[in-house]
Amino acid sequence: MHDFFYQHRTVGIIRITGEDAEDYLQSQLTIDLRKLSPGQVRFGLRLNSKGKILAGAHILRLGEEEYILFSQGLEAQGLISLLEENVVADEVEFEDESENWACLTLGIEKLGDFLPKLGNPSTLDGKIIKLEDGFIFKNERFQENVFFLILKKNSPDSSTLTNDLKEISMEEYEFFRMQAGCFSIPCEIGPNELPQEAGLEKLFVDFNKGCYLGQEVMARLHSMGQVQRKTVTVEWQGYSESPPNLPMRVLINQKNTGTLKALTKLGKQWIGVATIHQKGIEQLGGTGLNLEDESFGKIAKL
Repeated sequence: MHDFFYQHRTVGIIRITGEDAEDYLQSQLTIDLRKLSPGQVRFGLRLNSKGKILAGAHILRLGEEEYILFSQGLEAQGLISLLEENVVADEVEFEDESENWACLTLGIEKLGDFLPKLGNPSTLDGKIIKLEDGFIFKNERFQENVFFLILKKNSPDSSTLTNDLKEISMEEYEFFRMQAGCFSIPCEIGPNELPQEAGLEKLFVDFNKGCYLGQEVMARLHSMGQVQRKTVTVEWQGYSESPPNLPMRVLINQKNTGTLKALTKLGKQWIGVATIHQKGIEQLGGTGLNLEDESFGKIAKL
């Protein structure tokens, strides 16, 4: 990975306040917010009652009764609609602040050279670094040193923190994201998938917290269940410069074994995201799997 920055075009940023903010969010999200102190950040999921993924967001706790939720895959109004569904008499308010902020992703290869710009913090894991005009925090969905930088629009902090980094295109960022297994929510993993089908339960579902939407399904799978599908990064071994229309079914012996959901290209290489039944995973890593329209060739494990 080379040092880079990417300017996001569309993100959802909402501020949540109120004396019931903690209790209400605790009932809606998969992580234990009571263990999140002011100045800390975690990624969490919003599930439906069947345990399927409806949204994902980084939750920044700014104070005892104040949070910012940041979502890449869902615009603010969609996220607010989801979170407001179960409000009855709760003292909690949601405010769309997306228009006030610019958001960048930074990829840093040598962290030691970058930390002085942030005041040499002792740790970045799970911590919000406050800047004059915003925040920076580690994106825990990547194994590499990848950070979100959220700044007030037109802030001079942007050029200060990115002056030694190369700006990458949307195609480059999407390729990097898919290659790293950071699947888009809810487009690539969403209402048809469980967190376990993308390995999200390992870091982003707390099994020892109280009740929340989808909790019964999560507990049952954690104690005795096993999912039958996996969402994986794949390589498209097509013979055309034009990709197939997506989503497209994936076949094994003419029978449906999954769905190819997304594709992106960098240079001459196409990679994508597919959800595949366990019975097709072995062949995916071997000879590959056929697409429903055989004229588009196969997909194989990246």
